[in-house]
Parts: sequence; structure tokens; C-alpha cells
Amino acid sequence: MDEITIKVPGPFAGVADLGFSARYPEQSLLEPARDVPLWIEGPAQPMRRLEARLRLLATLVRAAHGWTHPVVLTDEVVVMAFQDRSGEGLTLAGVGTVDYVLNLVRPVVFPFLQDCAEVAGLRLTERIDLSVRRADVAVAELTLRRDQIVPANGEDLLCA
Repeated sequence: MDEITIKVPGPFAGVADLGFSARYPEQSLLEPARDVPLWIEGPAQPMRRLEARLRLLATLVRAAHGWTHPVVLTDEVVVMAFQDRSGEGLTLAGVGTVDYVLNLVRPVVFPFLQDCAEVAGLRLTERIDLSVRRADVAVAELTLRRDQIVPANGEDLLCA
């Protein structure tokens, strides 16, 4: 699988200039899924509020996926990574196999946005744009309704 980058500009309600990118490293389909880094950028004040909420994801999300603790690079840049935890429940009977396949094929931006809304309580915009790139070539440009990604929206604004 080639390296792929998915960009999501302005997914949080009230802060149009705060977005993130997920970079899938190149890897063989036969390897266990590698961590997928997320690079999150925006204005300093909303980023401080977001970084505090991202710490919740790292400590509270205990599913077939998890999140590393966020690392603040500057007052406008935070990085963290998606971790595939589906292998932790894998047995001979195949428990965890569905989660592994889901983690492999579902773009990381979806569980990130779901966890931001459901766990961290953050309000997402009603329209979410995605740009998928392989190297320097655009593969797809998508616009999804928020309810196609997560049924319930959070209440808290990063700009408040």
C-alpha cells in the first residue's frame, strides 16, 4: 500500500482555520497496521482547548483502536497517532478480526471525528470536507454530512 494523506480542513464548528491531516505510511497489507500520525494545526487559543480534549481521547478511548497522547510541537501544532488495538483481542475463533479489517479499511479521520464528538464532546461542523492524496496526486475530494460520520454531535466549541 502506498503512502496516503487525508486532509480535513475546518471540521470543528466555529473554527474554520483549524484542521488536520492523517498520513498513512507505506506498508504491506500482510503487516500489522502501523500507527497513523495525525498532524493538527490551527490558531493558538483553540489549539490549547483542543489539546486538552485530545488528552481525553488518549486516556478514555478503549476500543479496537486507541490514540497516543498528543504532543505539542508549537502553540499552533499538535501531533498524535491512531493505534490499531484489534490484535489485543484476537483469538483462534477470529474475535477481533472484524475490528482489524475495519481499522485497516476505514479512514482514521472517521474514528477521530467520532471520538472528538462523542468522547471529548466537541461540536463538529455540519459539512466535513476530505481530500485524499497519494504522493502529490489528488485521489479524491469528498464532502460528507456530519451525521454520515457521527450520529450525535458534541456541544462544546473550541472558540468559546
